[in-house]
Amino acid sequence: MLKEEPENGFNQNVFFDFEEKHDLFNKHSGNFFYWDLIRFELFYHLLWSRNSNVKSEKSTVSKRQILNELKSFLNFFLFKKADFLFFTASRNKISNDKIFDQNLADTLDVIQGSYYVFESFERDKTKWYYKNTLFNPIAIFRRIIKVFYKHKQDYSELISLINNEFPSSTFKNEDIKRIILDFKIDYFYYSLLFKIKKPKAVFITQNGIQKGLFTAGKRYNIPVVEVQHGIIDDAHLAYNYSKKIDYKENQIYLPTYFFSFSEFWTKGLNFPVKEIISMGNSYFYNTQVNNEKEEKDKNGLLVASSDVFGENLKDVIIDFAGSNKTTPVYFKLHPNQFFEKEYYIDQFSNFENVKVYTNENSIYELLAISKAILVIQSTALYEAYHLKKKAFIYKKQTYKRHQHVFNLPNIYLINNAYEITETYDNKFILDDVGQNLFFKNFDFFKFNQFINNLNL
Repeated sequence: MLKEEPENGFNQNVFFDFEEKHDLFNKHSGNFFYWDLIRFELFYHLLWSRNSNVKSEKSTVSKRQILNELKSFLNFFLFKKADFLFFTASRNKISNDKIFDQNLADTLDVIQGSYYVFESFERDKTKWYYKNTLFNPIAIFRRIIKVFYKHKQDYSELISLINNEFPSSTFKNEDIKRIILDFKIDYFYYSLLFKIKKPKAVFITQNGIQKGLFTAGKRYNIPVVEVQHGIIDDAHLAYNYSKKIDYKENQIYLPTYFFSFSEFWTKGLNFPVKEIISMGNSYFYNTQVNNEKEEKDKNGLLVASSDVFGENLKDVIIDFAGSNKTTPVYFKLHPNQFFEKEYYIDQFSNFENVKVYTNENSIYELLAISKAILVIQSTALYEAYHLKKKAFIYKKQTYKRHQHVFNLPNIYLINNAYEITETYDNKFILDDVGQNLFFKNFDFFKFNQFINNLNL
């Protein structure tokens, strides 16, 4: 069963106090500090369990495909030049059923100079939208090196510290060893890549936590620019650190620069990169899709799911669909639960008005035919609001991550399906404060100015 928000009041502030009380950022192994490497995973481990109702799909990557990926990488490594490297996570469809990274798309559209794209999500090269793309073989390198490398460091003292403070924790010595070993391998891999290829700058959509890449960029004085790809708030520990701690050199591993969707996202956070730049994103900003359908066709309810929220959303939709049989429901699975599609299809088999989606249609395409969105916690809420759709927030689990928008019009906090039905037909209230609050258009002038100021 999924846990609700912890009854003991555990949150980021409790975790920050724990970090400060035990001086955890001074924990080191050899010549590097390791607390920043494990804190993100540990925090979410303590916040909730990530159990699923179905078994994860095993990798179906063939040896031939792995060899081809290594061959492509070796060809780039030995023979190709690139002024810029892009690390993408392509999860959105564009023309001709190609897959692209909507977070880095603006930058790729306007960058001047040669570049190469390292993809981390879509493995099928026939679907790649960008030229000069190869699949990032970092996972393959990890598997190979782990055969020969044994991490002998013992972290039992830290585990005891964690267990004493948080008795319900099941975090283990092996978890810390795994995280630190992955960091060391990533750092070696990206250091070698950056040292040999000498890119002028690196742009990345984080797919996971890539502190090895950030550290390698810093070592070789290569600017690393991370672009925003989802929700950022004070409970997202990849982008927020305690303001009470004086972080020393090399205790935290961050990108050089961070491009945000708008000023809204990083207000009040302590994210100590060199500079946070509100660069905007034209793909999130563009509202053209909102005008593609007549108002009468926008009748559906879009549900933005993910692995940890799927069960609770499923239950409330079963109740909703049973009493709203003429309202289309579009249950959109997050990429981290695509393998669960058949499970959800089976769960909704008694409701003809509920359809389950993976990547057949994008969030924007489904919003175009929807009147409202239902979430517990999702970036899609902000995308929907930007497109003038009502948003229902189901008061389960970490729904309070959205508390900074609770007072906006068109936001409804609900406890059950009946409360959705009750306000479903309410009209969207135009609001000057909320207009373009979350997403600005991409600032081409600012981007070119940024590139010029890098003195490349």
